[in-house]
Amino acid sequence: MPTSSNSNARAESLTDYASRVLFAESLEEKLRLATSVSLDEEGAHGRNSGQIPSLAVEPGRPEALTLRKPRSHDRSRFPSLAQLTDEECRGRLFHFFANHELMAAELMALALLRFPEAPEAFRRGLMETMREEQLHTRWYLDRMRECGVEFGSHPLSRFFWDAVAPMETPLDYVTRLSLTFEQANLDYTKHFAAALREVGDVPSGKLMDRIYRDEIGHVGYGLRWFREWKQSSQSDWDAYRRRLVFPLSPSRAKGNGTLFNANGRLEAGLGEEFVRALSLFERSKGRTPNVFWFNPDAEDAMAKGVAVSDYQAGKKVARFIADLEPLVLFLSRRDDIVLMRSEPRREYLERLRSLGFDLPEIEIVASESELASDSLTRERKLYELRPWSWEPRAAALFRPLLNQVPDSAPALVWSETVRSRFSKGEQMDRWPDWEPREPWLSFACRSADERNAAIRQIHDTFGPEHPVFLKQSFAAAGRGNSILDPTGVGARSYPVGSEPVVIEPWVDRVFDFSVQYEMTGEGLRFVGFCRQILDSHGRYRGTVWTPKFCSGLPSELARFLMETVLPRYDVEGALAKELESWLGEADYRGPVGVDAFVFRGISGALRHRLLCEVNPRYTMGRLTWELSRKVAPGRAVRFEIVKRAEDSGKDRDIVLDGRGRVSHGSLMLNDPGTAKDWVARLTVGE
Repeated sequence: MPTSSNSNARAESLTDYASRVLFAESLEEKLRLATSVSLDEEGAHGRNSGQIPSLAVEPGRPEALTLRKPRSHDRSRFPSLAQLTDEECRGRLFHFFANHELMAAELMALALLRFPEAPEAFRRGLMETMREEQLHTRWYLDRMRECGVEFGSHPLSRFFWDAVAPMETPLDYVTRLSLTFEQANLDYTKHFAAALREVGDVPSGKLMDRIYRDEIGHVGYGLRWFREWKQSSQSDWDAYRRRLVFPLSPSRAKGNGTLFNANGRLEAGLGEEFVRALSLFERSKGRTPNVFWFNPDAEDAMAKGVAVSDYQAGKKVARFIADLEPLVLFLSRRDDIVLMRSEPRREYLERLRSLGFDLPEIEIVASESELASDSLTRERKLYELRPWSWEPRAAALFRPLLNQVPDSAPALVWSETVRSRFSKGEQMDRWPDWEPREPWLSFACRSADERNAAIRQIHDTFGPEHPVFLKQSFAAAGRGNSILDPTGVGARSYPVGSEPVVIEPWVDRVFDFSVQYEMTGEGLRFVGFCRQILDSHGRYRGTVWTPKFCSGLPSELARFLMETVLPRYDVEGALAKELESWLGEADYRGPVGVDAFVFRGISGALRHRLLCEVNPRYTMGRLTWELSRKVAPGRAVRFEIVKRAEDSGKDRDIVLDGRGRVSHGSLMLNDPGTAKDWVARLTVGE
């Protein structure tokens, strides 16, 4: 065991010991344990000789073990449980851990050399930890060789080294290595100890158990000094987050593909609040993230014009957004970034996690059109910018991020051309016919005379008592729509503004649905069909997605859909090609929803309205489709937005499948603890 210089005149100085571990080019020399170490003898290099390693230092290694920049094909995943039955795969696992343990020992040696004036108790603890890392490396090497794998026969990641070696203070060291990479090892060692036992490799399982116990001590050691050196006014969690430098983040303190080991962290001394916060924190560890934003009042803002510096959401709309903003979480994936107006409650996020939903990284904005001044997203490589809808405020919000996305990514410049693609009036100019060679038409009316003429034509065609339907150009979810009395007096008294209104006959709607597409750089891509739930005035109430779109429908309707309706939405069909061209003219990229319906004609036969509106944005239909991918496979889902007063706010009859995903039951998607007016409810079943 290491001792002070007084106990052994031949003791190796701590400086020489650390230098040997860091710079030796022989693996045997690197891993040779010191039998006795002097903490105060100057040694060959001299504790205060000025030979402190530079920030760009590289460890000495045999040629076969030299750290190199990774190549894309070098990246490999951990072996699966089934693969661990194979000795070579187990050897590959030990190879991965041996490299990490060796790097940890080298980084500890570097810290000893770089910070000679650090407290003696810190240096003594660091020396003892380094010795344990040498032992861990030797143990892994032995197991690896028993599995027939040679060290250096697989790629050697240098990420640990690049992230920790530039440390400038001892606080940097304990933050980056002890509390980040060694903390992640609390997940890995616990996970693989159990996995190795399960495949029958009990000795390796016991080895991982032993290393796990050591790692708890290593994290506890780092935590002690972290608390000693951090600002006393900061909580452990706040100080930890602020101290990490990109690309490091708290997500690196958790294992990939393992359970989160809360008990091990608590045993190491981390507080419960720290552990809870870490369990919920997400940031990409490799995949370039998409960035999401929820702005469902986009069309209200568009109604003001191309530039809307004076737009402010009314109180009701603002409360709607506040209640339903968490829905954007369900559009994203684990490594994505979601911009939000306020931080979701921890209890709410924990509930989502318990129901099998992955969580993205969450960043709070300064306003509807401005990122926070300390936004990390400004500095990161991004993939796509995906607001609920493009509009002037969203364009301003995302403007600082345009240089962070690839040239091929959708990064839309707001213009009148783009705005026109949202106008129901402009859409009906292009697609006024409901069906070829049929009398049903929609009219985009820009004056009182045009409006009155449209009403007369509807009455001339269908009779003077036929109801008239009015739609505004810029409105979402059917808001602003009206069924007018047969005389059309309501429409005639409707004020004529700068935007057209749509006048059309009201019909006996049998089946409402939406078609979800994605407009990409290569063209329009089909996503899926969803059934729409509307009230008697054509206002949105919910969406149903089923694995088989026509299942459960009356035979007449199902046959009509399969034979006549659905083929019309093929991406090689006339409508899709026309949509592709029309959206491409505006350089639009992103989600697209087409609303349509089946109705009864005058004769009572089923008829099909090909397109009643186009939404070049996210829709509740697309959200429902995305939700269907986050629950147990093969399940139907029903999404509804209801008034808070009409909903219990509680989950009902929830059943999870073997992978922890909802397979049956009804759950509230937004936060029951904060929602005041509106509830988004998801029901899952067969």
